[in-house]
Amino acid sequence: MKRSFWDKRIPTLLGLLILILGVGTTTFLTNNKTLLRTNAVSSEQPQNVRITNVTDTSFSVSYSTNEKISGSVSYGENNSLGKSAFDERSLGSEKLTHYQVHSITVNNLLPATKYYFAIISGQNTYYNNGKPFEIATGISIPESPTESDTIKGKILLPTGSSPSEAIIYVTSDNSQVLSALTKTDGSYEIPLKITRTGNLSSYYNFNQNSVIKMLAYGDLLTSNITLSKTQINPVPLITLSKDYNFLIKASSIASASADLQDFPSLESTSSATQTKKIQILTPTKNQGLTDTQPLFKGTAKPGENVQIVIHSDQTIQTKVVTDKNGNWSYKPSEPLTPGTHTITITTRDISGILKTITQSFVVYASGTQIQNATGSPTPTPSPKPTATLTPTPTVKATPTPTPTILSSLITTPIPTEALSPTPYATYSGQILPPTGNPSMIILGVVGIILSLMGGLLFLLARRTI
Repeated sequence: MKRSFWDKRIPTLLGLLILILGVGTTTFLTNNKTLLRTNAVSSEQPQNVRITNVTDTSFSVSYSTNEKISGSVSYGENNSLGKSAFDERSLGSEKLTHYQVHSITVNNLLPATKYYFAIISGQNTYYNNGKPFEIATGISIPESPTESDTIKGKILLPTGSSPSEAIIYVTSDNSQVLSALTKTDGSYEIPLKITRTGNLSSYYNFNQNSVIKMLAYGDLLTSNITLSKTQINPVPLITLSKDYNFLIKASSIASASADLQDFPSLESTSSATQTKKIQILTPTKNQGLTDTQPLFKGTAKPGENVQIVIHSDQTIQTKVVTDKNGNWSYKPSEPLTPGTHTITITTRDISGILKTITQSFVVYASGTQIQNATGSPTPTPSPKPTATLTPTPTVKATPTPTPTILSSLITTPIPTEALSPTPYATYSGQILPPTGNPSMIILGVVGIILSLMGGLLFLLARRTI
């Protein structure tokens, strides 16, 4: 019996339909591969990448991710990389553990050598704008560090519980950045003896007037902390999401370990205080001083950094932060030489404009009497100093430091060495598994099978016809 027209055409049309369905499916997945990859990368993307703890034989890489994911570093002395380093908490484990806060230390390096590295986060490898990150180790320092103090403290979440993961960054003026992961109870310890200068050429010398800045990060919350060298062991309790300035001193008797919620914030300061005039109160113009280590005082915008430069035989440069009332003070750690000096302060007013004020003053040698206390002092040397001419030092009580919560204490966070890493499609040092949603991968395989089946059915139907 002769086959009808539709008997001949149905297999052909069916084959064409299956072929079109398969090709359409694979085409859709191909056109959307960027979207699928973006969704996969969003949770693995390294953020806030920082290079810290650089010595002559090691450095640390820290970063965060939106979700808990495995992380490691591939590094080497050239762009081919080839060596691997893993998260500090994964050492000794048979598999990589997943974290949101990552800290990876690369050890056994050569001094004064440039190294290249890439971050392997989850299933992707990340470079710095398409190129490996770069870092040079420091030189070997023959002398031993003189610093022996350790920063110790504890951080908590606003709920009062310990953060599941957290990291602490520490730096001071012209020093390198140190970092350390917190323990499970939120406590941390960072030895200062390994601190180097910013150019890594020597160990950093802290003194009692050194201002130390800290950045705490955990559970997607951050806190900026400013304190002095005398307040680091222990650092008062830190609640993540709040900023603190422990340099501010108040006359009220309050323990630095008290509930930090009880202390006023910057927003609660009165409008009169906010408009505090920028000025140098002590010394006054051309004031004569018998104290070779005078206490300098002044006012500025509350919670603002004040740069201080004292022009003496050796120029002194430092930075202080005004308290909630806009007051600042500074006492040199070394005596000033007798003679005429100037003090210059630089800070921003309430409009954000940088202002500079300079004041001159005179430091008299020991055994000098000041006869004119109202105007410009006239020194009169005494050939035979007696006990009555010896200046009586003024004993100044040191009030208990009171931490103040500040909402905008540090506008610039601890510097980030390398930002905005970008995923790199190919990587010669490691074969990466496919990236994407498993269901989409299965759908792609189905599309390919449908395409093959449709094409085969179409060819068989044509031959039969």
